[in-house]
Amino acid sequence: DDTTWGGEFAPLYLESVYVPEGLNLYVDVDKTPELKLVMVEGSLIFAPHTDPNHERYFDANYIFLNQGYMEVGTEEHPYTSKLTITMHGNISSPYLPIFGNKCIAVKESTLDMHGIKREPTWTVMNETSLPGATEIKLTGRVDWVAGEEIAIAPTGFNPREGEKRIIAAIDKSNPDIPVVTLDAPLDYKHFAMIQYYGDDFIDMRAEVGLLTRNVKYRGDPETSAPNQYGATIFLHSEGDDSLIARLEYVELTDVGQAFKI
Repeated sequence: DDTTWGGEFAPLYLESVYVPEGLNLYVDVDKTPELKLVMVEGSLIFAPHTDPNHERYFDANYIFLNQGYMEVGTEEHPYTSKLTITMHGNISSPYLPIFGNKCIAVKESTLDMHGIKREPTWTVMNETSLPGATEIKLTGRVDWVAGEEIAIAPTGFNPREGEKRIIAAIDKSNPDIPVVTLDAPLDYKHFAMIQYYGDDFIDMRAEVGLLTRNVKYRGDPETSAPNQYGATIFLHSEGDDSLIARLEYVELTDVGQAFKI
C-alpha cells in the first residue's frame, strides 16, 4: 500500500526498511525484492493467503528485531498457506555486531514462526529396502502427500548413506503400512528389522522423516551450499529472558555457517 511508504512507492532492490515502534507492517504481497536490512522495532506480520497452495516469497540480507515482533502464524493460528523466507549474503558481507550476517537477529524481541502441524514428522520403515528400490513401506499412519520431500536415514557404517527423495505417490489403502513411491531409485540399502536377544531387543528400523513444511526459512540456494554459508537465526540476550522465540513445523533449508562459532 502506497500509504505505508508516505504516499510513495514500495522499497526496491537492496533498499532497507525500518518498522518503527508503534507501526505494524502487514506483509501480504506475493514477492518482495531482495531487501538489505529490515529493522523491526514495531511488528512485522506475515499474512497467509486464502489458498493453502499459494506461495509467497520474502527476501532480505538482514532482519533485525530490536524490541520488536515478527509473526509468521501463532500457536493458536498457524500460517496456513506457503511462505519462503530467503536470506542473502556471504562470509564477507558486513556484520551486525554480535549477530553476524545472513540472519534473523533477535534482541529483546519476540519471534513467532508456526507452520501447519504435521503428524507424524517422522516414522520408521516397515521392511528393508535394497539399492534400486523405488518403493518403501512405512510404519504407522502419516499425513504425507505426493510432491513432498522425505529423508531416509542411513543404516550402514557410512553416515553419508542417508538419502533424500520426493514422494511420487503414496498408497494408504493399508493406512498402518503406507507404501511410498519414490521419484528416483535408492542408492543404498536401508535396513529395517527389530533384532531380539533373549528378552532384549534393538529396534534397527531406518527412520524416515518428512522434510517439507509450508513455512520455509532458508539461505539463498545459489551460494549457501557451495560456500557452506547459509542462513541463521541468532537469539541473543544477557541471561535476562528478554526475548521469546517460538518455532514449530518450520522447514530450515540451506542453514548454518561452517567454521564459525
